[in-house]
Formats: sequence, structure tokens, C-alpha cells
Amino acid sequence: MIGFSVSRSTVLRLVEALPDPEVPLPGVVGVDEYATRKGGHYGTVLVDVESRRPVDLLPDREASSLAAWLVKRPGVEVVCRDRAPFFAEGATAGAPQAVQVADRWHRWHLWHSLSEAAERCVADHRG
Repeated sequence: MIGFSVSRSTVLRLVEALPDPEVPLPGVVGVDEYATRKGGHYGTVLVDVESRRPVDLLPDREASSLAAWLVKRPGVEVVCRDRAPFFAEGATAGAPQAVQVADRWHRWHLWHSLSEAAERCVADHRG
């Protein structure tokens, strides 16, 4: 016990005043969108795929925002993203040297969609 009282607001203000920890630049970046409210405002989350830790949040899901973020981090070698055209455009503009790959979740979606399309095709031919 320290022996003095302090308010929650003071503690929060002191914690917020601390400098952000130094985060190593990721070589493999995962890019995905998030919604603050469904159908409302969308942002972009960037994750270090190797450490599985969030690296940054962008206030929107614009290609220009992702490109600007990547330009400041020339060490990015791989961008793991979904098939959204704004992420493809942003990754190409901001990190032309990086390989772009579909992440596991979206690869599953591709296989799932292909499977559904094949089932519909077979059902149509059966009739």
C-alpha cells in the first residue's frame, strides 16, 4: 500500500501520457476491415501475422490510407488480405514489392463458394 488516494481519471491521464511502446516493423501484414456499427463507419485493422498482434488501426477502409501506411513501412514483404478491391489497390500502390495473398479465412470462403457453385451446377443438370 502506497498510502495516498488517487482518482481513476488521474490514473488514466497518466497512463495515456506514456509513450507508445516501440513496435517492430512487421514483414507480413494482415489487413482487414472492421465496423464500429454494422452498415455504418468502417475502418481498417492491420495485424502482424507472424506475432498475431495488432499493429495499427486506420480510420477508414480507403485504398489511399492503406497505401500511405505501407509507404512508411518499406520492410513489408507480404500483405495478407481479403479480395476487397480497395485493399488490393492500396497494397499495390503502397507496397509494390510485396506479395499479396488471400488470408486463410477468405481462401475458405473461395473454396466454399466454389463448392456451392458446383452443387448448383450439378443440381441444374440433374433437373
